Amino acid sequence: MSDLSVEQEAGEAVLTFSYPDRLVSGQPLTDLDSIDVYRAVNISPTQATRAAPSGPAPKTDEAPAAAARRTAAAARAAEESFLHESVRVVSLPVAELSQRTRGATIVYRDGLGPLLKDGKLPATLGYAIVTRRRGGQRSPLSNIATVAPAVPPGAPVILSLTPDEGRVCIEWQEPGGDMLGRPVEIGGYFVYRRPLTEEEYDRPLNEKPVKGSSFVDIGAPYGKLVYTVRGTLPDKPRVEGLPAEEAPLDYRDVFPPPAPARLEALSEAGLVRLVWDPVPAPDL
Repeated sequence: MSDLSVEQEAGEAVLTFSYPDRLVSGQPLTDLDSIDVYRAVNISPTQATRAAPSGPAPKTDEAPAAAARRTAAAARAAEESFLHESVRVVSLPVAELSQRTRGATIVYRDGLGPLLKDGKLPATLGYAIVTRRRGGQRSPLSNIATVAPAVPPGAPVILSLTPDEGRVCIEWQEPGGDMLGRPVEIGGYFVYRRPLTEEEYDRPLNEKPVKGSSFVDIGAPYGKLVYTVRGTLPDKPRVEGLPAEEAPLDYRDVFPPPAPARLEALSEAGLVRLVWDPVPAPDL
């Protein structure tokens, strides 16, 4: 496997890779048992650039068998070095993979809380995976994906939710520091909204981090809503900080309809006829 990738989202390293369905020989993999995820701290550049073998061996002046043996020996040495310096963070049984699969891609989130709270943030984290068959056979090590972890911002404080007709205005106070309490520069904020009946938030309301400390949620639906806000780092917008304490809002339609427009009085025999444009209020 050579398509493992990793990026940091908030306090998690998010790994994505294809569902393993083939043996090294190209035959279908029908007896997958589990997937082991390994993590190494501050791996060397040589290890980081190692990739899973793919395609034919490079052409050399050596006999094909000798070149293949040298390539295989180098790959084994790099694999053994990585496994020696790494720890297995999880072993995912095949029964659990369906819960982590999106299409043909598996997603695993590795919580970085213990590393971040330690205060000694590693320069790089390297991840690799190994698949196991039911008979115990192990696959070669995947490519090694690396990420430079950063300490996310702390939690903002929501100051007010101001409902208005067709919109809700949110104001907040910036975090006092990062997750370790140190001074932090904020690149922007993401605002989230969910109905009270749902447990999880969907995508943020704003596509790009908003500057400042306020946001207008245009078109918010009436009902019981919950809001939160998360700060981001200037150069890493995917590294969102801790969420603000949730702020509930019972958003009800208590707003009067707009005034009728173009009122006209038409004089007729024995009466005055009044004519006006209809009011475009859905609940009139």
